[in-house]
Amino acid sequence: MQREIGRWRALANAGFVLAVLALAGFGVTEVSRRQWRVQRTFPVKARFAMIGGVETGDRVRVQGIDAGVVEGVVPPGAPGEPVTLVFRIDARLRPLVRADAVARIVTEGVVGAKVVEILPGRADAPLLAKGGFIQAEKPVEVGDLLHDARASLQRIDAVATAATQGLGEINAIAGSIRKGEGSLGKLVQDDAAYRKIVSLSDRGERTLNDLEENLAALKRTWPLSRYFNDRAFFDRDRVLFHPGDARDSRTLREAELFEPGRSVLTVEGRNKLDGIGAWLKQASRAKSEVVIAAFTDDAGDSELAQALTQEQAEAVRKYLVTRFAIDSAGWFATRKVASVGFGSESPRTLPGQEKREQQPPRRIEVIVFTPQS
Repeated sequence: MQREIGRWRALANAGFVLAVLALAGFGVTEVSRRQWRVQRTFPVKARFAMIGGVETGDRVRVQGIDAGVVEGVVPPGAPGEPVTLVFRIDARLRPLVRADAVARIVTEGVVGAKVVEILPGRADAPLLAKGGFIQAEKPVEVGDLLHDARASLQRIDAVATAATQGLGEINAIAGSIRKGEGSLGKLVQDDAAYRKIVSLSDRGERTLNDLEENLAALKRTWPLSRYFNDRAFFDRDRVLFHPGDARDSRTLREAELFEPGRSVLTVEGRNKLDGIGAWLKQASRAKSEVVIAAFTDDAGDSELAQALTQEQAEAVRKYLVTRFAIDSAGWFATRKVASVGFGSESPRTLPGQEKREQQPPRRIEVIVFTPQS
């Protein structure tokens, strides 16, 4: 005798069956979605020399977004040829995959799963065609990193060994010197040799000082004094230092006498010096000394500035001596007329000396020193 199933129980059984079918369908859908089988996709390929253990089903990301899976691994046809990976990419992300996009294999974590990262190309590059090939980068393997680190450590160890050896050699040399071994060690340990060297150095310094004093005296000894007087080979600072003399001067701008960077007097410059010559005749006395000093502010090359101002001072001196005989001081007497080029340097001044009025940087000064005693 068969028992009939009640209406409510039949409905419950039917609901249970439908729930199981729905759950199974949801699972199938999720599995398909994880395998990118139900979404719209497009295929992309990349060739790698090494794929570092990438397998079918591994994830593909575009700019960090989960975008697809590795659909296939095509082995090389011959040794040395690349491995081809086939990707299935979400169609919604296709605008990001350009013809100059780059694919690389990375590892999630230190020893995690392999992931293929696709870096989008430039915005102005064309879209990658379906089934097109993306440029591939060589994957970074942990083994390669360890190998490079080991090589670096070996180089560091070699440097440390060389440094240790060098330090040992330096210590050995220092020890030899302390023991008085070798020429340098004997010199350090021998007080008599040290005193001889110091004495020789002192004598050499005194000899040089005497030589400088003799040369300075020689410059002012007849008949050599006339040559040095003409060329003004005297101390440039001392030639302007006359503490016992009255000082009178006239200043001319460089542009009034010369063209820029030249030492040839212009017509206007000669006319200016005619007035200076007349003044010198009145201002100078029998024992007066005349100094012609030239200055500039061009500090680019000190040697060239020195040469230029020296030639300018000598040109002024030659004109005044030739035209006005300012070097004549009476019967068989000659007045000293010095020409000195200071270049871009300013003459030294003594503490407490009165400050003179501001002078033009490029100038020629004609100065008369007259003794007061």
